[in-house]
Amino acid sequence: MPASDGLHFSGFSDSQRYAVEETIRTAELLCRAEFSVYVGPVEGSDARAFATSLHNTLVAPARSIMIVVDPRAGILEIVTGGWVRRTLSDTEVAIAAEAMRTSFAAGDLVGGLRAGITQLAHHTAG
Repeated sequence: MPASDGLHFSGFSDSQRYAVEETIRTAELLCRAEFSVYVGPVEGSDARAFATSLHNTLVAPARSIMIVVDPRAGILEIVTGGWVRRTLSDTEVAIAAEAMRTSFAAGDLVGGLRAGITQLAHHTAG
């Protein structure tokens, strides 16, 4: 995923991608953090390291939230930058992650992403 493109969606339709992009735009306006989403295969055996490496390539990693989802492997990783962590706690991230996992388990990947992004934005905005 190039640093200039904060979105990577394997297998999403145009309307699904648009729905997630619209949620990201709204979230970024609300909390002033930047959101990036990667949906696809996680490379290597350490999903957290993979997500962190993607996060580190972003233009402003300190102000960014990176969400990595590998639906086939059942992986969800959320990496937050230092500026974001000043207002977003690990507990709040875990709550958003659980909401996402619940939607993913019900087969709603787009709905889970949108719900998680929205929750993270609200928590980050304080």
